[in-house]
Amino acid sequence: MIRPGEPFPEADTRFELYVSYGETDAMGVVYYGNYAHWFERSRGQYLRERGLSYAEVERRGVMLPVREMAVRYISPARYDEHVVVRAGISQWGRASVTFAYQVFGPPEHSRLVCLGTTQHACVDANGKPVAVPGWLKEICLK
Repeated sequence: MIRPGEPFPEADTRFELYVSYGETDAMGVVYYGNYAHWFERSRGQYLRERGLSYAEVERRGVMLPVREMAVRYISPARYDEHVVVRAGISQWGRASVTFAYQVFGPPEHSRLVCLGTTQHACVDANGKPVAVPGWLKEICLK
């Protein structure tokens, strides 16, 4: 996981949202499972900002299922807080790609909420591993 102050991938995105009431638990903090959804939304934005949607990647015959996910929770995010999910690709494998995430909350996105990573297998429509296509890597490094 990439901590603040450590080099984060240059090609990144910052997905912003306000925490909804339905994303919180009985203690009034964001339910831990919602971070996986925020990571997914930030990956989608990352691709869209580079001119390609996940749907288009799949139409081209490449699926990117999550193979592994890790999250380190640092401080709680709460209802109606404005948070930012920073996402970028931290590693390319022959048939995989790893995204890194940093989530920041108030005040002014200065408080570290959590760190995370997701590793995605690169597979065809039948679930068979395939090499990361050059076009995908080229688009993602913009």
